[in-house]
Amino acid sequence: MNERLEDIIAFRKKKLQAFIDAGINPYPSTTGRTHTNAEALEQFGQLQGQAITVVGRIRGMRAMGKLTFAHIEDGTGRIQVLLKADDLGEDKFKFFNENFDIGDFVEAAGSLFTTKTGEKTLQASSYKILAKSLLPLPSEHYGLEDIETRLRKRYLDILLDPQAKELFVKKEKFWTAMREFLVKRGFLELQMPILEPTTGGAEAEPFVTHHNALDRDFYLRISLELPLKKMLVAGYEKVFEIGRIFRNEGISPTHLQDYTQMEFYWAYGDFDKLMQFCQEMYQDVIRQTFGTLKITSGGVTCDWSGSWDKVDYMQLFKQHTGIDLETASDSDLKKYADSQKITYESFAQRGRLIDLIFKKVRASIPTDKPVFLVNQPLELEPLAKRDENNPKVVQRMQIIAYGTELGKGFGELNDPTDQRARFEMQMKLREAGDTEAQMLDEEYLEAMEYGMPPAAGFGVSERLFSALADKSIRETVVFPPMKDSNGPAKAKDTLLAVAILNAGAKLEPWQKMNAVAHLNASFGARQGKKLLYQDQISTKDKEPINLNIQHAIMIKTAPSNASMKDIIKSAKARKLEVAEFTREMIETTNDKKVIEETAKKKHADVEHLGVLVFGKKDEVEQLTAKLPLYE
Repeated sequence: MNERLEDIIAFRKKKLQAFIDAGINPYPSTTGRTHTNAEALEQFGQLQGQAITVVGRIRGMRAMGKLTFAHIEDGTGRIQVLLKADDLGEDKFKFFNENFDIGDFVEAAGSLFTTKTGEKTLQASSYKILAKSLLPLPSEHYGLEDIETRLRKRYLDILLDPQAKELFVKKEKFWTAMREFLVKRGFLELQMPILEPTTGGAEAEPFVTHHNALDRDFYLRISLELPLKKMLVAGYEKVFEIGRIFRNEGISPTHLQDYTQMEFYWAYGDFDKLMQFCQEMYQDVIRQTFGTLKITSGGVTCDWSGSWDKVDYMQLFKQHTGIDLETASDSDLKKYADSQKITYESFAQRGRLIDLIFKKVRASIPTDKPVFLVNQPLELEPLAKRDENNPKVVQRMQIIAYGTELGKGFGELNDPTDQRARFEMQMKLREAGDTEAQMLDEEYLEAMEYGMPPAAGFGVSERLFSALADKSIRETVVFPPMKDSNGPAKAKDTLLAVAILNAGAKLEPWQKMNAVAHLNASFGARQGKKLLYQDQISTKDKEPINLNIQHAIMIKTAPSNASMKDIIKSAKARKLEVAEFTREMIETTNDKKVIEETAKKKHADVEHLGVLVFGKKDEVEQLTAKLPLYE
């Protein structure tokens, strides 16, 4: 039988106390380390015969009479340590075996030798505890199989999985290579504010926070764009930032709320030069990070070498929808969206409709070679310069590979009059309900009115790295935003909600539906808590679907009002969450009257038409096991 976690912790705390009773500090602040484990192994020949000291976490132990072998691991590698009773003395040898565990950090001093099996080993003449672990490490063989646990406890995921550890080494190489590429070409890295009085530079819903000292609300930035472009007004010609941005929108394999993005702005750089520059940057960064330009992701091998083709947005749209965006009306777009069962918001106007329809068109772009998608309609981009040959399209390019956007650049709009008109159009969309439309930024417009040079700009997020690493973006962030694990049960628990109707009550079908609807509304309105947990999954063509797949939901019936009251009493005694629906609520829509009529009755006289019980699946099942499903 497996030991309970509580017993393991209690046992390890006894061992901790053994160190304290022996006058040993189980968490010392210094160590006598002379070599890393990697150095000890690499310099093995020249270090033999010398006294050295290594440190690390114990990852394996086996005792063989008066010998104990331990593998210890530091940040550079793993080395075997041999402890012998003859070298340490019986008491110290016994103390080690009785009080050290896998997971503890230890220092071992001694000399190097090779075992009969050929393993390079340090024979310890002394040891020292560096940190006592109180929780056992998960099995190294099985690791952490649950994705939610791996992401929430990423420190254990990295510790147990060498591939996870290597992933973040590659990610650091990725951003370092990009930074070095830009710096070598004369770009200056600047740090722009994260808190902004007005946010812009992208179509995304922002997070809002309150600044106590200034007593005003600020937005967490959704892009790096507008402050960096002000630096072009200031006289810098080439600027960039690699920093965090925040978007209060859905989670998917390619979307996250808190992530790293790079944006650069290049005065006097034109649109054609921008595409060539980005192609060279991507090829350099990919080669330095992954060692090759042929990268397989999602089962597709994409060759990033050579020159990339350009794909015309307007032509591709017409080819796959039959709609000419030069002449099509908003009504034409809505009719097409309806015919294809593409849902859109009531406030959706031309730009939004085009974007929603194009998400399906984009799937037709080849996935085995990156392309530049160019010539987008004016309505899609409020910050890009109009094409001089066709004012209905803008100088915007998107790098498309693996069926998704992996970078976006512009010929930057520097006409303040045109920019104001486009901002005003965006504000009309916000007023109509589009929370992702951009805000009018008077400070940015004022800066532009002082004169902004012609420029090109580009932005790319860590979505590019996640695609190249063949991972979801959540897996490539050390600690991605996660659901709250607190509440009636932890997110990893299997939960069950059962709505129970009183079969003995005389109810019309609509009244039964009304009862269930009110129960759900009441339950969802619990103060400070969310209704169950919501997941986001994706279809093959990467369309997100918001739903609840973690927890079961049922509708059952109870035979009488008395049995309903027994269920409610038992559920509350078990500390399950309960929402109730009574006769008074279906007889009137006057809230005051419901309160007054209920206050006149004793609890035994209140007729319960429904109750919803929520909590851990096994407890709810046990409570409602004998109740039949509603038919």
